[in-house]
Amino acid sequence: MTKPTDARPRLAHVARRIERLVADGDVEGAALAVALHGEPLGEWYAGEAAPGLPSGPDVLWPLASISKLYTAAAVMALVEDGLLTLSLPVHRVLPAFTGDGREAVTLRHLLTHSSGLIYESPRMEALLTGRASLDTIVDEAYGHPLRFPPGERIAYSDYGIALAARVASAVAGMPFPEIVRRRVLEPAGLRGTFFPTPPAEQRRVAHVSGALGEGTEGAMYNSPYGLGLAHPAFGVTASVGDLLRFGLCFAPRGPRFLSAATVGTMTTDQTGGRLHADLIGLETAAPQPWGIGFVVRGPLDEIGFFGDLLPPGSFGHPGASGCVLAVNPVDGIVVAFVSNRHANTGVERWLRRLALVLNAAGAALTR
Repeated sequence: MTKPTDARPRLAHVARRIERLVADGDVEGAALAVALHGEPLGEWYAGEAAPGLPSGPDVLWPLASISKLYTAAAVMALVEDGLLTLSLPVHRVLPAFTGDGREAVTLRHLLTHSSGLIYESPRMEALLTGRASLDTIVDEAYGHPLRFPPGERIAYSDYGIALAARVASAVAGMPFPEIVRRRVLEPAGLRGTFFPTPPAEQRRVAHVSGALGEGTEGAMYNSPYGLGLAHPAFGVTASVGDLLRFGLCFAPRGPRFLSAATVGTMTTDQTGGRLHADLIGLETAAPQPWGIGFVVRGPLDEIGFFGDLLPPGSFGHPGASGCVLAVNPVDGIVVAFVSNRHANTGVERWLRRLALVLNAAGAALTR
């Protein structure tokens, strides 16, 4: 078994890899944090997170869809409390969520992207640039027809995660960001993670190129409105070190703010191993395992979220802002990588960047 003390020198190659991404113009800035067998090995930085803001330990990176993991963890804390069950029909808590088969949608469907809900509003950019409220954005989920009967397949959905948060808020009787703060951020010791990002912290947020609303007062990640929206599917910002600490909470030998039973449920397939997936236009020919919030690597990672070297059973989540959190429980590896070039600028190049970093880290730590 590779010891952490032996592994640190090997990561110099990975650090050079992220420096090369910046030098080649793939991203403006990036940062990496790695842990082995529950022990953080270090952090590496390259380039500028934003104009005049060097990549460094105090930078807050918009985590985009990795935010879904924080939402799922907060919801599962309420499951532990007995306030929710994954089999709960959503309409029991949100009575207006009915019609077109919605009565069959459960909390599990929302958190595994198997509800049949569409991804997000077809006019999402207009809603953002118009600085619509979160309620206005999420309310549209009640009206769009389901794409398929709940549980039939996986179709990635920001709407589903937002509705899961709305259910949690209703049963807990408090705003969802407060649930996240009390049940995730504080017990996990995540002092460099924000949802939403307060005005006093926004000066150290990385600028994400290519995101919806870029250059407007409704920019998804880089406007006071966007950073204050607290959308449960994409609203978290964090330092790279805090992202690693969050990942460690789900890894072998890591600290726990949720029970081992809950962590096991979240990080293993909850869809029966039989559902094919449409991940915003990227479709899988083989079934795609999905946990509660977490993407789980099956025998073949067709989409490429986890690169080429992580074994089946690894889990994590990518973020379209240019980041990924990956946990390899077989070898005890956790990798947190952040950057600032959105997938909208080129999905293939975005996936390639994630793969290059995960491959390099995985190889270095298993020699």
